[in-house]
Amino acid sequence: MLVLFVVLAGISAAFADVCPSSTLDNYLGAGFSCGINDTTYFDFSYAYSSNPGGFGIPADAVSVSPISTSGNPGFLFSAPWSVSNNSGVLAQNSLLGYTVTVNQGGAPITDLTLAMVGFDAIGTGEITINETYCLGGILPLCSGGTEGLLSLNYTSSGGSSSKTVNFSGVDEISVQEGILLTSGTNGQAAVSGVYNQFSQGQVPEPGSMVLFGTGVLGLVGVLRRKLGF
Repeated sequence: MLVLFVVLAGISAAFADVCPSSTLDNYLGAGFSCGINDTTYFDFSYAYSSNPGGFGIPADAVSVSPISTSGNPGFLFSAPWSVSNNSGVLAQNSLLGYTVTVNQGGAPITDLTLAMVGFDAIGTGEITINETYCLGGILPLCSGGTEGLLSLNYTSSGGSSSKTVNFSGVDEISVQEGILLTSGTNGQAAVSGVYNQFSQGQVPEPGSMVLFGTGVLGLVGVLRRKLGF
């Protein structure tokens, strides 16, 4: 029983505090981490700019909504991103990033989805969202990992609002997504939310963990008899 207790205790200890529904400024800062289901998120970063200055989206204006769908967790980042020739805000740019890891006993991540919601573009307005991701490593260097790019682009003529990349299962992904809106010579563009979801395979059932613990206990018993304890 002691061996089983140690195994289960180690798994429980790997879970961080639940990610809050809050604003992004509460996610920033050294040492912050939080959990959704059997995944942990940390290393949050954010920067923003605008043209002209003074009309960018600061971290405390970005709402963070954790997505707790079983086997497909993630985040929705919501903010009033908007540019227009009429308003004088010609461009807005936000860059946010974070890293996700799978907790001990959790299923590996097998795909990543990037999508935007509440979006529109008129005239020469344009929305571009580029997300760099690192599989099995941490950005910006992605040392030891595999780097890739998801890109969304939307204009008054249409475009892409969602993309998914599939890959062999990994236990760690780092992402950096750049959200850029431009009005062009005579237009406007807006987007109210951007989200990521990380699909996983089957999560081990509690019964499987009990069987694993029972197997460990059986192995200990065999070793004790062979060693004469």
